[in-house]
Amino acid sequence: MKRFLFLFAYFLIWTTPFQIAFLLWILWDILSTDYTILSFSTSNFLENNLPWLKTWVYSWFWNAWLDFWWAFPAFVMGSIKTIINTWIGIWLLKVAKRIP
Repeated sequence: MKRFLFLFAYFLIWTTPFQIAFLLWILWDILSTDYTILSFSTSNFLENNLPWLKTWVYSWFWNAWLDFWWAFPAFVMGSIKTIINTWIGIWLLKVAKRIP
């Protein structure tokens, strides 16, 4: 269990640069279009940049559920996800170090 916690914690911490790059990509789209931070939803981001991914995910999940989550602003949701994932990784690392 200790090894799994270490691996998962390091995975969460090591993916932070990728999440920051994703946030910069979203910010670049916001600055290069007429969208604002609050009006650029995740659905808009996927339609503009990754339309094949949106189509594929809609074929696998409940569409109303995806419409709900993808209506939120992409930059705000990405920022929250980045902060929470990094925090959980640091916390799990501390927990794993305390396990004998």
